[in-house]
Amino acid sequence: MYISRLNIKNFRCFDDIDIEFNEGMNVLIGSNNAGKTTVIRALELIFNRSKSKTLAIDDFNKNVDSSIPPEITVTATLQSSQNDTKDDKAIVASWLTKLDAPWEATLTYRFFLPEQEQRTYQEEYAKLTNQKEQWSLLESTLKRYVSRIYGGNISNRLRAEGEYLEKIHCETLDALRDVESKMFTGRNTLLKQLLLHFKDTSLGENQNESSNDGQSQEDTFTYHSEKLIGNLISKINQEEVLDFAEKTGASVGGTPALDGSLKESDVLSALRLIIKDQTGIEIPIINNGMGYNNLIFISLILSKFKMITSIDYGENAKTFPILLIEEPEAHLHPALQYNFLKFLSEEIKSQTFSKQIFITTHSTQITSAVGLDPIICLEKSGSGKVSAKYPSRVFSDSKEDQKSKKYVERFLDATKSAMLFSNSVLLVEGMAELVLLPLLAEKNGYDLDKHHVSLVRVDALTFKHFVKLYGAGIKPDRVDYSLQRRVGCIIDSDPRKIERKREEAEQQKRSWKKCWPFEINSESDNFEYDSKSGALKNLVTQQEDCANVNIYYQEENGKTFEYDLAWENYQSDLLFDESVEIIEIPELIQSGWENEKKERAKRASSFLIYADNQKGEVAFKIASKLEDEDTQLNLPTHIKNALIWVCHKNSEGV
Repeated sequence: MYISRLNIKNFRCFDDIDIEFNEGMNVLIGSNNAGKTTVIRALELIFNRSKSKTLAIDDFNKNVDSSIPPEITVTATLQSSQNDTKDDKAIVASWLTKLDAPWEATLTYRFFLPEQEQRTYQEEYAKLTNQKEQWSLLESTLKRYVSRIYGGNISNRLRAEGEYLEKIHCETLDALRDVESKMFTGRNTLLKQLLLHFKDTSLGENQNESSNDGQSQEDTFTYHSEKLIGNLISKINQEEVLDFAEKTGASVGGTPALDGSLKESDVLSALRLIIKDQTGIEIPIINNGMGYNNLIFISLILSKFKMITSIDYGENAKTFPILLIEEPEAHLHPALQYNFLKFLSEEIKSQTFSKQIFITTHSTQITSAVGLDPIICLEKSGSGKVSAKYPSRVFSDSKEDQKSKKYVERFLDATKSAMLFSNSVLLVEGMAELVLLPLLAEKNGYDLDKHHVSLVRVDALTFKHFVKLYGAGIKPDRVDYSLQRRVGCIIDSDPRKIERKREEAEQQKRSWKKCWPFEINSESDNFEYDSKSGALKNLVTQQEDCANVNIYYQEENGKTFEYDLAWENYQSDLLFDESVEIIEIPELIQSGWENEKKERAKRASSFLIYADNQKGEVAFKIASKLEDEDTQLNLPTHIKNALIWVCHKNSEGV
């Protein structure tokens, strides 16, 4: 079984939200204050028996109606899965709300004012005149609030049995974890618990073997420990130690003496973890790096899960272990983050140690490691309402959508994963755009970093895959799963032409070829022309019904980013230095364009020819000049409009 859904009402930033979970791993992402930690806390309220169930005034949603005593509820739906055991359904039998496969059971945490107290609250509330007084009344009433966990239909008000709740084990690893103290401090440390359990047991071995060997080892330990203690006692001058016992009269009731015994657990308390480096040098674990200690701590937690679910615990064994991890990237460098999440995602598939894992993160390394399926994005709208989005679900089961999904997952590396976290996204198709646009934007008053815009390079033919994440070109029933944020696609116009063929047999041999903007309609008898590339036309069609995705291209006389930039800045010394050779192009000379347009086109074409096979290098050269010199370049209109869109500004740049 697994937690398939969570409903949270009136808790912190959530007024009323439904979140659907995956079987296995769930990775929660979102901006600060989007509610990631609140989801973890909500899960704890139901499933973590060691956490306090009492809440504070700040745990209430600030928009809650306090005219009647407000309450906080968290409802978790448990659903059957293919890997269920007979114990799973036995645990939830009294919580079932759906009997047909897949069966469902619900647990509801409720923090409320008992009915007998509500009349007094409402009488007091009627006397109040402002919101501050109303919140003060609620705060003063909290001491009368109670918490309950109900099983099954909430209308029945049936308390969930503690015996069965104990079968669920929930462990939380918070973001600011002091792992050294949790591992090694106190009488019953995590390390000692594990050593005690595994000292005579090897997971995977036959648990029904004869205990004779174990008993023999225990007898041997007892024999040697008694000899050790006897040897120590013999070295002690007892008369000196106990001399004053006789003088004070304490020996009247019996003569004091030394004795003792040593248990295996006492010796285990003396064991400590050390780190051996490649040279053989040993260092104490407390001197080890914090990031590595975090990984060691998590590995011990996973071993604990194996321990508490083993048959050695009999009826006390846990059957549904849940792991909650906040920001696993804390103290881990990117490679460790990636490898750690790869390990977790593989292990959870086999359910070796946990039925379900919930992770909150801001790390693009982590999202790139797990793929799209586990990702749940918490998005906050302009009104402050938070909703859950599911990037993988925008793709239907159609062949085309599955192709898009596989493409996005394959290329969703740490850089491109940033598009899942940012406030808005700017998709571009070349290295030159990737290098120059941040500088050009800043020089013209559009700071991409300040506005949390993710700049991502894709290819002309692959825009179509990425924009589906934001609702463009997907089936209507999938739109609610898509990420609702502004997306701008800056794409080349790339005009083209194709030969006119008279004979039907030759039609199949035709193919579109790129051409210059000034060639369009110059030889209409011999060629068909199109001012837009096929990729651009398809993308515009795909975007038609999607309000938050816009396509930007040079609608008149456009070609590529380099051409369009040079057209707009055809007299700029920054672009046209001595390395750019101005070329006379026959097609331009023969065109009917007016002189100024011809001059612009000649210089723009010459710059594109110069940059064509070295676009990245040329872009870096221009970027260096922009950084070092007090100068700037004019923005082509379509690029300016794209920046206005993704930076949430108006046409005046405000």
